[in-house]
Amino acid sequence: MASLAAGARGTWHGSMRTLVVAVRARDRPGLFTRIARILHGLGCNLATSLGYRADEEARLLLVAECPLEPEELVAELRTRLREELGEEPEVDAGEIGPDAASIVAEFVREKPGLVTVLEAYLEPPDLFDALLRLPPEARRRVYPLLSPKTLAWILSEAEEEILEEMLHTLSLRQVARALQELDPDEAVDVLQRLPEALRKRLLQELPEEIRREAAKLLRYPPETVGGIMTTSVPVARAEDTVQDVLQLLRRGDYDVTDTVVVVDGEGRFVGLVTVEELLRAPPGEKLSRLARRPPIVIGPEEDREEAARLMLRYELRRLPVVDEQGRFLGLVTIEDVAQVLAEEAAEDIALLGGMEKPRERYRLASVADLVRTRLPWLLLIYVIESLTASVIKGYEDVIERIAVAAAFIPLIMDTGGNVGSQASSMVVRALALGEISERSRSDILYVVLKELATAATIGAIMALLGFIFSYIVGGNTRLAISIALTLFIVVIFADLVGASLPIIARRLGLDPAAISSPFVTTIVDVSVAVIYLSLVAKLVLGL
Repeated sequence: MASLAAGARGTWHGSMRTLVVAVRARDRPGLFTRIARILHGLGCNLATSLGYRADEEARLLLVAECPLEPEELVAELRTRLREELGEEPEVDAGEIGPDAASIVAEFVREKPGLVTVLEAYLEPPDLFDALLRLPPEARRRVYPLLSPKTLAWILSEAEEEILEEMLHTLSLRQVARALQELDPDEAVDVLQRLPEALRKRLLQELPEEIRREAAKLLRYPPETVGGIMTTSVPVARAEDTVQDVLQLLRRGDYDVTDTVVVVDGEGRFVGLVTVEELLRAPPGEKLSRLARRPPIVIGPEEDREEAARLMLRYELRRLPVVDEQGRFLGLVTIEDVAQVLAEEAAEDIALLGGMEKPRERYRLASVADLVRTRLPWLLLIYVIESLTASVIKGYEDVIERIAVAAAFIPLIMDTGGNVGSQASSMVVRALALGEISERSRSDILYVVLKELATAATIGAIMALLGFIFSYIVGGNTRLAISIALTLFIVVIFADLVGASLPIIARRLGLDPAAISSPFVTTIVDVSVAVIYLSLVAKLVLGL
């Protein structure tokens, strides 16, 4: 069986959702017609259908816009087909995206050629989700069949394993054609990840214009502003008129199309003019009168996170990049920053969870990769936490004389750890957004005083609740006082530690997220054991 029908790309219309539907049933005349009629009766619009025959069985893959949830559609379609065919067909459905990836992958595994049709209905990220669910040998059969547009997206997003697979499967010309689909800065990101010899060969396959742009960007590491800036930007001189620039825009093919960069005769940055302003201005108006200089510019060697922070702070959609002489080099766009923020957020989440940033997607990572990512942090924290056991063992006689005291240790530790993690997260966010500076004494004092006041308030409330709860459970007034005092002290201590560690880390040039949550919890655990058991020994046992 070949492609049975084709239509426009599926999109959302009101409550409609685009679903991928798979049906497996004994092959017979009119099977597809029955399925199409049932779908139509359920209010679905069929976009396309693919199929093939194997072992007397018809295997169909349909893309349709439906008002039903996937589970509802599967139930209805299975019931109606069973009534019409007299047998139980296999039916599965999922919304386009990760939910449908396994369904698509199964069809592509059996018939790789179907991917050329599916490309018209699945966006590259959705198709890539399906490819990730295939074994490597199946993916290698699919890569040569993909369009340059899809290959370009995968090349720009792929982890090392996928990138290596593609380079060993595709010809140099196929890779070069895919790179031409990317913006120059994105193409350079891919080139920088390749071995130098392969990079040079690929550059020779690219058009001269792209080679020139790539050469400018390859000078800068990927983590810098120069590594993410866009150079395909309309640039005009200050003495040019509005009419001149509009002609320039009509002739050129730029990645940035809503903003014109204005420079002087020596290429030094003067300002920016939006296309909207150009359309409103008189044709003879000079750009020098329209150009507006943004509140900040940045150098190409700066960290890309700094560019993201500045753009968020000043609410900029375009951030000019200039050299030491003020000559214009490129623009950092809001799209570039969105990618940076997504990558940095993923890294920070991993670090806050006490593990290294994963090198690969979860589906590509082996068990050994996951162990290497998570075990070092766990071992380090385990070693530090062993101090807690040593401290508790040192107060063994206290615990033996009043055993109920040990029951409250986990409760107090968790409270302190949670308070410290909250404070740490707040300060890491404030540092990332530039609300505070780790080099400003007044900012540091402000954080300390503010957190001290916050912690004292929280600590007082927690101490009162802790006293009431421990008295009800233990029936010992002195023990309840010990727990209340411990909670008050620990909350203040944990809050200050949590607020201070990110600032100290930034001052030392470390990632604040890397040492925040896991280390705060560990430090607090050791401190709780010392403070709590000391207070119990003195107030309850009089030691």
